[in-house]
Amino acid sequence: MASVEYLIKQFLTPNRKHLDLSNQNLGDKGAVQLAKSKSLKRLTRLSLPNNNIGDEGATAIANSENLKGLTDLDLYGNVIGDDGVKAIASSPTMAKLRKLSLFGNLVEDEGAIAIAESETLSKLKHLFLTSNRVRKKGLESLKQHQSRTRLCRLYIDDLEDFLYQEDVEDDEDEPSSWEELEAQSQKTGTDDSDD
Repeated sequence: MASVEYLIKQFLTPNRKHLDLSNQNLGDKGAVQLAKSKSLKRLTRLSLPNNNIGDEGATAIANSENLKGLTDLDLYGNVIGDDGVKAIASSPTMAKLRKLSLFGNLVEDEGAIAIAESETLSKLKHLFLTSNRVRKKGLESLKQHQSRTRLCRLYIDDLEDFLYQEDVEDDEDEPSSWEELEAQSQKTGTDDSDD
């Protein structure tokens, strides 16, 4: 990987408002260096897909004074979990975000709820959170949030794609132990031989 400052010089647009460092394998170390760069103070759109960035890197980006002008943050295909998402959801420097892409990370219910309940992300209009580990509690929280805020586009996995244990009715004929299964199979074997 080239130095972060070199990559910034290579890929920062002439107006210094957009930076796309997709597929550069920055990792947390590179994201921390990126967050410290003073040449990003005018940045409004930052794209960091597929860079192996985790919670440490996401937290550094979220808390960077140099990135407080961001309106569009793309962290698609990284390894960010709940801690990194909570940092984004609670950081005053992320208050201008209108679009946040966390597609294909490791976000679970806790992170989704942090976004849904965030007072900082009041301007967020587009949220991409599909292909994460968010389940029923987090998805419901996000849907409730969408109905009471300005969030126009919410991209999440469909609740119906998941089968929840509490939604499954117990089948009385289903064996609940190994012994019951053996007894049921012996009974079935005996019933078959009577024919």
